[in-house]
Amino acid sequence: VLLMDYGMVKQEVIDYVKKDNVQVWIGTEYTTRGLYEVIPDTKLIKDSYSPVMMAKAIKDETEQKILRECHVRDAVALIQYLLWLEKNVPKGTVDEISGASYVDQLRSKQKYSKGPSFSTISASGLNAALAHYSPNNETKRTLRVEEMYLIDSGGQYLDGTTDITRTVHWGTPTVFQKEAYTRVLMGNIDLSRLIFPAGTSGRNMEIIARRTLWDVGLNYGHGTGHGIGNFLCIHEWPVGFQSNNINMQKGMFTSIEPGYYHDNEFGIRIEDVVLVVDADVKYNFSEQSYLRFETISLVPYNRRLIDTSIMRREQVDYINQYYKKIRDLVGPELQNQKLTEEHDWMMKQTEPFHNNAVMTNISVILLLIVTMGNTLL
Repeated sequence: VLLMDYGMVKQEVIDYVKKDNVQVWIGTEYTTRGLYEVIPDTKLIKDSYSPVMMAKAIKDETEQKILRECHVRDAVALIQYLLWLEKNVPKGTVDEISGASYVDQLRSKQKYSKGPSFSTISASGLNAALAHYSPNNETKRTLRVEEMYLIDSGGQYLDGTTDITRTVHWGTPTVFQKEAYTRVLMGNIDLSRLIFPAGTSGRNMEIIARRTLWDVGLNYGHGTGHGIGNFLCIHEWPVGFQSNNINMQKGMFTSIEPGYYHDNEFGIRIEDVVLVVDADVKYNFSEQSYLRFETISLVPYNRRLIDTSIMRREQVDYINQYYKKIRDLVGPELQNQKLTEEHDWMMKQTEPFHNNAVMTNISVILLLIVTMGNTLL
């Protein structure tokens, strides 16, 4: 591998193609026209994406292992941050910029940390209605108990790259805010639970994340997810759910991040990083391999904003299984770092949800039994 300054690359390519019996293999999606034009057609091999990008897109077992590990430590930092917000926002001492600075500081104390993976999106109230808002001294808002707050952040570690978004509320959200949040969460869960044939295009799946929003006339205006690097780019193409992304294969990491943005009021996004893994299916007559997503992000969702009464049983079951995973993986790390208060907070936030739909059905059955018993008497 030869590394050189950007301004030197063109001349290097010109000199290289003058040699006999050489060819240049490029990806047309990300090669500049200036470089493309100096390569003779007789020496040019073209694909949509370069072989380097395609090789990076699929992580080997070692990369998968260490990416999982860095997400455990990253979850510790974000859990510390969410607890800190819960204690300090009511005091009126936190604004969007100081909050972003503090979460970066917490990550910097984790093992192998090399800084943030991108500029933190810290957005309160109406600022969060801008999907990719960046706080500055002119626009920053003080975080308030009665407003929703969106934090989209990530870290670079020697063993991986992270990107996670959580939306929280510390007061009493409106009925509409709870429904919107829950429907965004349902979309995240539905796509995360999907089983699909190997080689399925992400663009053919992403409607799954939007369906529960579309059911009530809501939507979001950005992509549903993007590839994740391994101590590399936070947006690593060509993996994802857009029309120009490659088909899903085992070993790929991508984000899943549906949202909803209400103009001049609030914004919601729930983002998790997932790994594409083998799926066990009941039937496989055609020997077609099937895949699913394994969620790697390990931070609880906001309980105040979840309305389980509009969720399906399998969605509530998914959250409970996810919360058990957080307890099993992040719990020991919090204890190892002697973060007792954070551990207690995490345990409280990951208490299992009761399935309202199931409880309602049980109540109806019991009522029928009692009524029939009285009738017989």
